[in-house]
Amino acid sequence: MIASKQESSKTIFFLTATATILSLLLLLYIHLSNQNTVKKYIPWIDASMEIRLEVALAHLWFEEVISGDSGESIKSVHEHIDQAKWYAIAILDGGENRQGIILAIKDPKLRKQVNTLFYQIQLFEETINSRYKLGAKALAGSDTDKQLDAQFSQLMDDTHKLELSLKQHINKESESQNSLLILLLLTISALTTLSALTLWRFTKNRSVYMQQLSLANEQISEQNHQLKELAHTDQLTGLPNRKMLETYTQQALSRSRRKHSFLSLTFIDLDFFKPINDQYGHNIGDKVLLNFTKAIKSELREDDLLGRLAGDEFILILQSDSDKEIQESLDKIMIRVNKRLEHPIISSPTEIHIRFSSGTALAPLDGASFNSLLHLADLAMYESKRQGRGQHSYFSHSSTFPADSIDNITQLNPEAAIE
Repeated sequence: MIASKQESSKTIFFLTATATILSLLLLLYIHLSNQNTVKKYIPWIDASMEIRLEVALAHLWFEEVISGDSGESIKSVHEHIDQAKWYAIAILDGGENRQGIILAIKDPKLRKQVNTLFYQIQLFEETINSRYKLGAKALAGSDTDKQLDAQFSQLMDDTHKLELSLKQHINKESESQNSLLILLLLTISALTTLSALTLWRFTKNRSVYMQQLSLANEQISEQNHQLKELAHTDQLTGLPNRKMLETYTQQALSRSRRKHSFLSLTFIDLDFFKPINDQYGHNIGDKVLLNFTKAIKSELREDDLLGRLAGDEFILILQSDSDKEIQESLDKIMIRVNKRLEHPIISSPTEIHIRFSSGTALAPLDGASFNSLLHLADLAMYESKRQGRGQHSYFSHSSTFPADSIDNITQLNPEAAIE
């Protein structure tokens, strides 16, 4: 009997020790897997976003270079492309820069995806070289231009798909680790109090490891947030903000010069908005801005762009083949928006009516850059306010402005001094 009890004790001890060792091994595996996930996947996702950014910058600078109105050279374009290729190679073969170490990716499907992306970057570079050699000989909208734009769009889509694939890979790894955890819980639940205590201790440790994985996920979210910030959108209205408006306008002006088309920039300012904020509070003020944004956007065409400059100031950009057509379109929009604003912008808890003053400058008639158009449209808007508010005016060099404004016009648009 004593011998039997001793053997049972040894058996229980053996089983407990075995379960404890298995638990330790499983927890160690989870710990190493979590650390490996943080170490491997975050730099890959960072690199995929860097590829996207570098290709976007290369495309932007190339548009500026071929338009002839940029101080940048084709060398800058190639530097951004080389950076994009470096990040692709680093994902495939490993690499190191000041941001950290990028390990070589092993998954065959992901490697194939990155190889395809690297090949597309090379094709994109070749098309850029071909288009640059053509120079002024190439007409706007040529086959080379269309091919370049198509390759750029494809690269943007494929880098986004690569980022999604990496995140899906992380999720699969996490699911695999969770399955191992369930197995560990089932094993320890059948053991003695000692096994339960061992499980509790290692589960506590595991929570630390899961926090590390959670921190890694937060870092991924932060990277996504930073990528969204590159889009430069206004937090309240979701409209493009000044930075994105400036980038969009510069690109549109480049296309306008190549295609000999026209662009209008309209400065819109709400009349007496500050008293609304002072009387009803910023929550109501924000609601007024949101409803005003909806009122304008509902009357715009697909290619028209509305952005928020700051506070109660908005920018509207239109493009057309002729200055007459663009003015007709803009006048119709203003009429329809003012018709909408005949009704209260807010009905509850009290009715609030608003109106706006606006001014428009045309390119290339008035200015040839975002800053010059913005300044001239601002002057035209103040002319609308001077005429009694609730008006829309086009900038005219014959209008009367303060002396310092005339100096600014000359600085921003030297052609105006000649006229």
